[in-house]
Order: sequence, then structure tokens, then C-alpha cells
Amino acid sequence: MLPKYEIIKRDIIEKIESGEFSTGEKIYSEGDLKRKYNVSNTTVVKALNDLVNEGYLIRRQGEGTFVRKNLKHRKVLFSEKLSMSNNEKQKSVEETITLVSEEFTDKEIAQILGDKSGSKALIKLSQVALTNDFPWKIQNRYLFAEKLEDDSVRRLIKGASLSDELGLQGNMANLPMTMEVSTILLTKDSDELEPLRIIRKSFGEEDSFSLFNIKRLARGNDGAPIEYSQSFIHSDFYQIEIISE
Repeated sequence: MLPKYEIIKRDIIEKIESGEFSTGEKIYSEGDLKRKYNVSNTTVVKALNDLVNEGYLIRRQGEGTFVRKNLKHRKVLFSEKLSMSNNEKQKSVEETITLVSEEFTDKEIAQILGDKSGSKALIKLSQVALTNDFPWKIQNRYLFAEKLEDDSVRRLIKGASLSDELGLQGNMANLPMTMEVSTILLTKDSDELEPLRIIRKSFGEEDSFSLFNIKRLARGNDGAPIEYSQSFIHSDFYQIEIISE
């Protein structure tokens, strides 16, 4: 069962995304929320502060809480594309190499995945995508080690789908998710590019690379985190298209 502050957050986000609360509009007061959900002031404040930190709301001293005026609160169609012509795609040979780590711990990632203590064992799947033997993307995928059996790991290395191994219905990409896109400058020796060094590949002859840095948190339909990933993508091979309603 979801905590009450999370229920409040989801209800407010739904009202923002449905247009019931429009950009710049004042929403419920703390008192309104306490009465509506029969919760304490602490629960209400946590829900509102989380929504402020996540970019949904802005709070003005003495005035109240308002929907932030930015693109985040408009419905959009989002599309990721390879920056290749149809002719290039027809001639390309695609390959994905999957590397699987030993179990390890990382407090920050474990907490992102819902382990408050940050002590649960993790496993990392590093998938390197190649086109005509040239690497253009590294995707590091993190999940709790307990979710995968040894046989699953062996199948993943041979090219099996993570969605299938987790017993999910449909592709992981169709799950609810949050996503952050930025750029990052990395050198050949950066820790983030270790998967390339393991397979003896490189993004190019340069000493440093400006890459798209994409972080995703995929959730199940119950809201529980399933997988956290971070991808590094060569700018020559990637573009995004956003169409707002």
C-alpha cells in the first residue's frame, strides 16, 4: 500500500496532467489537504515539498501553492530516434553486447530503487549497442540482484530480454517512468566508459566525448521502482522529438 503522502502527490500530479489544475493556478491549501485526506500536517508538507522539488509546484510565502509554469506540466508526445537516414539504416548491421556485473552495493542507487537502508545487493547490466561494429550507446541498467536467477543472467548475456526475465507483460519501455536528459563530457579513461574498454571499443579517436546522458527510473503499474538506468549516447546517433499538445 502506498504511503499517504505518495497518494496525495499522485492525485495532484494527475489533476495537473489532466488540465484540472492549469499552469500558474493556485491549488489546495495545507488545511484543505489535511481535511481532504485526513492526514497530519507533516504528511501534507512532505507531499507538497516533494512536488516542489520535482518541479510540479511553486510555493509563495503568504500566498499559497501554485502549479509551476513550464513544459513539464503539458502533455507531450516524446520520441527517441537514431540520427540515420533510411538508406543508412537499411545497410546497417546492429549488435548489442551485454555485460553483467557481480553483486555489489551502492547506497544511492539502492535508495532510488526503493530500499531506504540502501544496503540491498544490486546487479548491473551494461549493454553496448553497435552499428556496423561502431559503438554508439552504453546503457547501464541497475536492479536488485534478488530479481534475477543465475539462469536469467546467462540468458541475458546471450541476448535475452530483461522484460521477459523479470516476467513483465510487454516491453520495459512501455512502463511508467521518469526520465532526465542532459549532456556530459567524458574522456576515454572515465569510469562510465569502462564497458567500452572491456570489449575493446571506443566512441572515436578523440580524447574526450560530449555525450547524451540519459537517466531513467522505470516503475511497475503499482508505482514500485523496477529498474534504474543511465545511458551514454554518441551525439551523432541520437535525437529526441517533443510535440506538445
